[in-house]
Amino acid sequence: MSEPDLLLRVLAALLREDHLGLSSRGRPGAAPADGLPGGAWWCAPLPGGRTAHLPVRPDGFLSEHTVAEPLLVVTDPGGTLHIESAVEGALTALAPGGDADAEAGWAAFAEECRQAGETVRWQETAPARRAAGEGTGYPGLLRYEALAALRDHPVYPAGRCRWGMTAGEAARYAPEYLPRFRLRWTAVPRERVRLSASFADGLPAWWPAPAELGVAGAGEDHVVLPVHPLTADRGGIEVAGPPGPTVRPTLSTRTVALAGNPSVHWKLPLPTATLGQRNRRTIKPGTLADGERLHRLLNAVRDREPGLAARVLLADETRWADSDDDRLAVLIRHYPAEVAGDTLVPVAALLAPEPETPGRRVLDGLAGADPLSWFDGYLSVLLDWHVALWLRYGIALEAHQQNITIAQGPAGIRLVYKDNDSGRVDSAHASAALGVPVRARDFADRRITGAAPEDLADLFTTITLHLCVAALVVEETSGDRRRRDELFDLTRTRIEEAARRWCDPTDPASRRAAAVLRTRVLDADRLPVKAMVTAGTLLPKDRLGCTDINKYYLRTGPNYLAGSGIRTVPASSERSSS
Repeated sequence: MSEPDLLLRVLAALLREDHLGLSSRGRPGAAPADGLPGGAWWCAPLPGGRTAHLPVRPDGFLSEHTVAEPLLVVTDPGGTLHIESAVEGALTALAPGGDADAEAGWAAFAEECRQAGETVRWQETAPARRAAGEGTGYPGLLRYEALAALRDHPVYPAGRCRWGMTAGEAARYAPEYLPRFRLRWTAVPRERVRLSASFADGLPAWWPAPAELGVAGAGEDHVVLPVHPLTADRGGIEVAGPPGPTVRPTLSTRTVALAGNPSVHWKLPLPTATLGQRNRRTIKPGTLADGERLHRLLNAVRDREPGLAARVLLADETRWADSDDDRLAVLIRHYPAEVAGDTLVPVAALLAPEPETPGRRVLDGLAGADPLSWFDGYLSVLLDWHVALWLRYGIALEAHQQNITIAQGPAGIRLVYKDNDSGRVDSAHASAALGVPVRARDFADRRITGAAPEDLADLFTTITLHLCVAALVVEETSGDRRRRDELFDLTRTRIEEAARRWCDPTDPASRRAAAVLRTRVLDADRLPVKAMVTAGTLLPKDRLGCTDINKYYLRTGPNYLAGSGIRTVPASSERSSS
């Protein structure tokens, strides 16, 4: 991503999120002067009597139109043109004024864009760009995660920024540099730590006892926890004893894989933020416990639905420890052994270039000569699982591209899920469907269980559809509108089939969920779009009236599923997963 690419993404996000009323107060126009790109332009008033002019093109994904060129033209009240073709100049021209919150958020966003640009420059020589394959299974997964780190987020314009990380720190700890490093240890008084019931089960023999760290007073009343070296380097945590295990970073950076057993990942707090200044990568107390509870709910669904269980697997996230300090926690994640011989690729890496074969993407190696059939297989598993969770069990997952791993092997396409701690549950629906109480008081984050069918619809749309389906379709088809419509037509068909399969006509909650799927997704005039820049960096939650910065929506997205239906999609086999 070059500076023009970053500017294009920034301007597109600001137009989509209606910064300064760019969208709601704007109108179609013409190029403000000769010598500028032809085609359509969008004009919107700015403070101080100025006017913003943006070259635009049809979009149809997250907005009706989007910015077509990395260019902002501003006319002042006297008619003088100011042409901005660099990120800094464009951000200066669009800066808010007279609002302390907005000004602080804008300064943070400008810094985030600067750091994202730096990261892109550092990554030009990242070893992952030249890395040879590591085969199938979990060693190969780490290479694909490194390739995904070189790609931009589908929505957030400055997604490569890791707040505060220097070039040296990135080279030592970021996945695209393929580093190996040792963790550190610390001893924490037992009364400050909460352990899951199965935390001690299966801990490796080399996990040190408190006394082995050589810390005065650290005995059996202490718990030894691993610490990421970047967290240790920032100070405030006393680390001691022998070095911890050698690890390799995954796409999230804060989660690392054991170099000697890459099917085991440790999720650790990291003193940075991604996808917005407010999205800190530490681990809040209670988050890991909520993840375990949702993990157990999902396994209860799989136990009842063997057809789903054969195609959807879960990483085991029941071993964890957290504390009263969000820098001291660990999740010990065990990936399923059943897919260890498969090719494992995170959804985030599907469209990454394949270094060993110029001009070839990771997807091309998976799909071969028939990408449509491959997409059909992927969509069938993905949508069947998510529609079943919603319509039959009242559950929606915030499973984005980073949290779903495709396992492709002799059994076909299977999906492996992780990090399910921020889903949403209609507790009454889930309790009745599973036959066990799902109660708000059992979760640290009470927002998880207060969901209505409409909340589940928004999460399904903005995560499952936008990120895990539509973003792939739009990029993969690369302007070929016929192929794009064909894949969206296929998506709609598979959703409708899954809805028929999973709506229980005897259950009022299931019928209501199916009706909401129809009205708020399939037949909706507009789809919700996450305003990630606004909520993640620009304005605080109390100004936006939202309780979760990752679930602040604008209802302005076009419904790409209500397209032309240019072909008749063959029905898939109506498999029963019961």
